[in-house]
Amino acid sequence: MPKPNNTKDHDQIAQGTGNPLSGPIARADEHRRILQEAAGEMLSAKQVSDLTGLNVQTIDEMRMAGELLAVKIDATSVYPAFQFNQGAVDPLMMSVLSAHKEDSPWVVLDILLAKDDAFMGKSMLQLVQDRDHRAVTRYLAQLDTDGFS
Repeated sequence: MPKPNNTKDHDQIAQGTGNPLSGPIARADEHRRILQEAAGEMLSAKQVSDLTGLNVQTIDEMRMAGELLAVKIDATSVYPAFQFNQGAVDPLMMSVLSAHKEDSPWVVLDILLAKDDAFMGKSMLQLVQDRDHRAVTRYLAQLDTDGFS
């Protein structure tokens, strides 16, 4: 049965030809690639288990609770290595992640890596790595307010 003239071929849609979302989707994919590169080493759940001594089930539970950051790459969850310190989950990082547990993991990664003038040009990740408890605490307190307090 021939296709009506006004229906698009699936391959044409999949390749983005004529799809109004193809541009934004391509830009989002590129932004994820940039974030992944900026984040550095990514670990599998098994590697996190080997590093921390936690079992994979506990790691998955921590991820779902917002205590560990994992992003999906090719349908596999991978964990940025920067959130671990001396073989353990960094507690300061965990407090930042917990504050963003309702956000998309890719958004959280972007927040962690983005340099901010409010932090004198540093990123949240740099503040955590510098052990700047004061700045991180101030940031977390601001998340709990509506801006009118």
